Amino acid sequence: MKGNAVEDKITIYIAGNPNGYPVEYYNSDTEKFEGVIPQLFAEFSAQSKYDIVYYQPNAEDNRQQLAENLQVDVVSDCDNTEAPLVGLEEKEVFSAGSGENEQQYSIGFTEIAPAAFREELTAYLDTVSAEQVNGILIDTAVTKIDKNNNYLTVGALLFIIIMLLYIILITVRKYRKSLYAIRRHTETDEVSGMGNTDYLQSAWKKLYGSKTKVLYCLLYFSVDTERLYRVNGVREAEEFLRGCSDVLMQNQEPKDVLSRWANRGFAVIKFCPDLEKSLEWAKKVCNEMNFYTENLSGISDAKVTCGIYRIQKNDVDLKEMMVIAAQCALIAKEREEKVLLCEESILQQLTQERLLQASMEQAFIRNEFALYIQFYVDIHSGRIVGGEALSRWIHPQKGLIMPGVFVPLMEREKSISRLDYYCLEKACKFLSELKQKKIESFFLSCNFSRESFSAADFAAKCEEIMKQYDFAKELLIFELTESTAAKNVQQIQKNILQLKRFGVRIALDDFGEGFTSFYDLQKYQIDGIKLDKALIDSLLTPSGNAVIKAMVQVGHELGMTILAEGVENDKQVELLKNMNCDVIQGFRFFTPLPDWEAEKKIVEEYF
Repeated sequence: MKGNAVEDKITIYIAGNPNGYPVEYYNSDTEKFEGVIPQLFAEFSAQSKYDIVYYQPNAEDNRQQLAENLQVDVVSDCDNTEAPLVGLEEKEVFSAGSGENEQQYSIGFTEIAPAAFREELTAYLDTVSAEQVNGILIDTAVTKIDKNNNYLTVGALLFIIIMLLYIILITVRKYRKSLYAIRRHTETDEVSGMGNTDYLQSAWKKLYGSKTKVLYCLLYFSVDTERLYRVNGVREAEEFLRGCSDVLMQNQEPKDVLSRWANRGFAVIKFCPDLEKSLEWAKKVCNEMNFYTENLSGISDAKVTCGIYRIQKNDVDLKEMMVIAAQCALIAKEREEKVLLCEESILQQLTQERLLQASMEQAFIRNEFALYIQFYVDIHSGRIVGGEALSRWIHPQKGLIMPGVFVPLMEREKSISRLDYYCLEKACKFLSELKQKKIESFFLSCNFSRESFSAADFAAKCEEIMKQYDFAKELLIFELTESTAAKNVQQIQKNILQLKRFGVRIALDDFGEGFTSFYDLQKYQIDGIKLDKALIDSLLTPSGNAVIKAMVQVGHELGMTILAEGVENDKQVELLKNMNCDVIQGFRFFTPLPDWEAEKKIVEEYF
């Protein structure tokens, strides 16, 4: 901070050591810095043109931050052995003890300290003698000695005082060194070896009160550690996390504060006045982390993405900012991007999602998630034979909300399984009501995330829901969707076998979307396949036609029912009919209808 003329004096700002008694300390009673160094500065000020002002300390020692932010001209005790300050031009003031016990005390000039001031203060300190320092030490402590102890000689008193002060100085430094070591231990992540959440919080406390915090960004590198441990095992998962931390530390730049956040992803408080360079830095780190993943045997699908949040002048809560950066990283993953900056549009989206998340619990309680049904028709007769159970959120203020808005939010918040079971119960109730109307051949399919399908208690929960309603269980089809949320193949196989014992049929959804689909036919006992809309869109091309024809033939040879979704015109209907596809679905026939309207249409169709 540049000096300002005040009554012909130039103001110099000092960042003092608040815990360095008796050399320098902050007296909370007088609200001033006291001890040897403050008195030396006061004497220098009295005989010079400089007005020395101590920067008021925070609850924690923030000298390093003040120096880095160029808010002070001088930092005191910059060579502290347990927490040395860096980037300063040092000047030794005095030393105490000898040999291994020798303790030095230095000050450090920041780059904004006026050159003339440096020269004059250095010249003054060179004239300060050891006797002068000892005299100030005695004056500092003598006020705490009972002056009525006249039985002590003056010489003995002085000797004892000097020895006590020396012991105090050495003891305080050793005590602070041990405290620093303990703090470093508690602020270190055991797996990665870098700082943990507490470490990042400490760094943020030193920064958030500064005006320069707007030049910093918060970066969050997202790693699904929960699934990483579950799918790959402890040894492989921790090896991967250590590899990620190595990548971060190898790419660390000056002023970067690195940490592992809450045992999940990795976080960086980064000085980024040039945002474009910071984006490139984050992409480079993501690439190296993902390259490490691809070359690490035993690790399955641990893609790392990064969300970047630019710190604002009103930001105070680090956890709140971390939530934004973490959600931004997950959005980047959904968009298949490596790095995503939390721009205004993203922030608005996240704000809306937080509002939806806050009202989601009440939405389940109030049955705001409505059942919609999109019909399947027999390709030869054109009659309605079944339908797909879909969800729509009828929000009391926002109205109709489509699944594309709330399903990704539920997936990120790990609450998608709740919606799966909720929709299943509504589908069971719908089928039981049709049975009461003597309609007993209409089937209904339900979508389930692979996360739900891979849960150990999935089949048991479904059975508990289904047994509450009276309908033929073979009219219920469970659609297994292609998802990267979880890939516990053995558990899914067990769940499928148990569900089929209940009478439920299983269909593989989005078939043909990914290269794993044919492999899935071999892994699971499937009753039907549902051809993906993207595949149907290619039906009019020679290659697309040939691929779909082969899929229908293979499915029939395996005894499966073939359903096609996304059918939108008569030409597609004609081609699928020629291929002997069984059931089709799409806007060519019906759009999704609310359950009450769908039931009315079914009754009309069957009677």
